[in-house]
Amino acid sequence: MRVLGIDPGTVRMGVGVVETSGNSYKLIHYDVLRLSSSEPLCSRLGKIFSCIKQKITEYKVDAVSIEDVFTAVNPRSALKLGQGRGAAIAAAVEMGVQVFEYSPREIKKAITCYGAAGKEQVSQMVGILVGVKDIKPFDATDAIAVSICHLNTVPLRNMVARA
Repeated sequence: MRVLGIDPGTVRMGVGVVETSGNSYKLIHYDVLRLSSSEPLCSRLGKIFSCIKQKITEYKVDAVSIEDVFTAVNPRSALKLGQGRGAAIAAAVEMGVQVFEYSPREIKKAITCYGAAGKEQVSQMVGILVGVKDIKPFDATDAIAVSICHLNTVPLRNMVARA
């Protein structure tokens, strides 16, 4: 299974494509879409939509996993983050790819076994799990972590569905 993980944002959005290979993970691609905060939000949302469609096509992903909106101190920032997530989700749906959402705590727990892990700890574990050292920036490691979280969750979801 090949999964596109997304760490959403409207200025920087991390993407990471990971697939399972037996009991291990293979890192296929990672990147950070960088957008100008001075560019109109509508234009940035269009670029996010196009980027996600392009990644789904180029890397032939089976599923998209995306980090859920966390409670932000600034409601305006949370709203913009939600709009960026919406653009990414809409792109995946238009491409016919199923979308799965995970909270930051679920992702951290899936990667480090500790739901309150810091960014550095998540980054180090992601590197260990995919066999690639020093993946930077954190937006990219977070996106890869979202992919791995989904790949860890799929077997459990399948067992529950069969029960």
